Order: sequence, then C-alpha cells, then structure tokens
Amino acid sequence: MKILITGGGGFVGSRLAKAMLQKGHEVIVLDKVKGELEGFEHKNMKILIGGVEDEKIVKEAVTNCDLVYYCAWSFSEKMIDGFKIDVLGFLNFMEACCNAGVKHIIFPSSSVIYGEPITTPINEDHPLLVEKSRAPTHAITKLAVEKSMAIYYKERGIPFTIFRFWWGFSDDRIPGGTLRKLIDSALKNETLYVPKETAGSILYMNDLIKAFEIASLNENAYGKIYNITSFNSTWKEILQMIIELSSSKSTIVEVEPFEWKGPGFLTGKWILDDSKLRKELNFIPNEKIAKEAFRNALKRMIELRMASL
Repeated sequence: MKILITGGGGFVGSRLAKAMLQKGHEVIVLDKVKGELEGFEHKNMKILIGGVEDEKIVKEAVTNCDLVYYCAWSFSEKMIDGFKIDVLGFLNFMEACCNAGVKHIIFPSSSVIYGEPITTPINEDHPLLVEKSRAPTHAITKLAVEKSMAIYYKERGIPFTIFRFWWGFSDDRIPGGTLRKLIDSALKNETLYVPKETAGSILYMNDLIKAFEIASLNENAYGKIYNITSFNSTWKEILQMIIELSSSKSTIVEVEPFEWKGPGFLTGKWILDDSKLRKELNFIPNEKIAKEAFRNALKRMIELRMASL
C-alpha cells in the first residue's frame, strides 16, 4: 500500500512513517522540513520538501497514493496565518486528493476543540466550545478542517477518519514546554504548583499507530470521529513521579482553579471517553504497557534536562 504522510517530519507524522515502513508499505512524506526524519533513510520512503499550500508539489505527492495520514499543521497562534496555512492549505490538498482518487484520509486531531470540559469524561458529542479554548486559533482551525472533511466526504465521496487526543508521547520523547519547565523546577528543588484536581488522558504513540492501522481503509471507520487515549493521570501524580525520578526535594502545592495564573495546559479535567473507539473498532490499549513507557520516557527526559542544566 502507498501511504502519503503530510507533516511527516513532525512528532506524530515521523513515528507513523517509520511504523508503516516497518510494515512493508511504501511511504511518501510531504513536509516543509525533514524534522525528526533528518538522517533517516529507507528504500521505500520518499521525502518531498514543501507545504500543503503548494499545488504543484501536492499534486505530485498524492499521485497513486491509496491512503493519506494528514499530520501537517503550523500551530500558528495568529488566526489569519492559521486559516491561510492550515485551513486553505488543507482545502488545496483535498482538491488534489479528490482528483487523484485517494481512497481514505485519517486525521490526528486534538481535544483542544472541545474548548473547556463541561462534562467528564468527554465524549465525541461534547459541545465544541472553541472560543473558550486555551488555544482558540488552534481549536477553530482544527474544527474547520474536521468539518471540511465531513463535507468532502458527503459531496465528493472521499472517506475520512478522525482521532482526537489530549497529550501524546513516544518511547523517546514527551513533547511540551510546560513539562520541561516543571522538570527544571524539580531539579532545582523549587516548589511545584498545580491546580487542584486537574487531569488528562495521555496517549502512547504506539497506540495511535495501532489505531491508524486498524482504521486504514476500514469501511467501519469511514466518516467517524473517535477519542483515543492510553491511560488517565492527574497532574499531581505526574509531579510526584517527576520528584521521585529526579530525587528532588521539591514539594507540591495545589492551587484552587479560580486562583490559578500558571500555564493553561495544566488546567481542566481532560479525561476522554474512548468507549466508542473500543466498541466500534475493537481497539483496546494496554494501559500497563503505556504507563510503564511513560515513566521510562519521563525518566529519559529528566536525565536530558539534568545534563543541560
């Protein structure tokens, strides 16, 4: 099978690319930079340098592709740039997909489009309160792309599947500047502050890869939106793990949510309901393995931060 991965140099895209190559598929990567694929080569992989806004290179990229994993994203904080790059770029890309006869497109979206949790756990029918999101531009552009996919499926017949998640990690990396700052504070034995009762659903990239494999060209997944998670954790539990793994003397102070003035990423109860995915696609993550992988990745991050201080 020939798979095109847009944004294949990024955190999610690069891991999907390597996994699909291991499965024996032909992979085309379209990205503005090689990113996390820098220095990586494979006989069945071709990297095209360019963006989804570029009609010529997009046309080349989609030629003879069976399947698309759409991971391209700018993460622009300016709304005008977000719409120009992410939304208009996506529409340009979808036109090319329709003309090329692409059979299926899968999109890793974000729980950020829920805006703020008003019920817990959050299911796929939760209101999409993008204007209340901690990252409103990110939220509204993700939502625009999701809705555009639904319209293309209805009007042009190109099936889509969407996976929404809160925070993802891999064996070798846990992204996020907020986490790095917390680790640095712990290494300096500083007090660690966190809002009370905040939590989230954490996703192991191996589980996301497995879900993509199950959904690919699977008619049962066509036109569907799924929450996906590996395990749930409170922020207090994560801070306790950081203190333990770093042998820190830091203490944790919990702050009332209405008094919190720190990073927005630490706020809210972002517990996702993944029962729809479990029921419809029989996807059951191994929570024990994912938790151990997270602990090991966190330990690795602490060691790297320790070496840099």
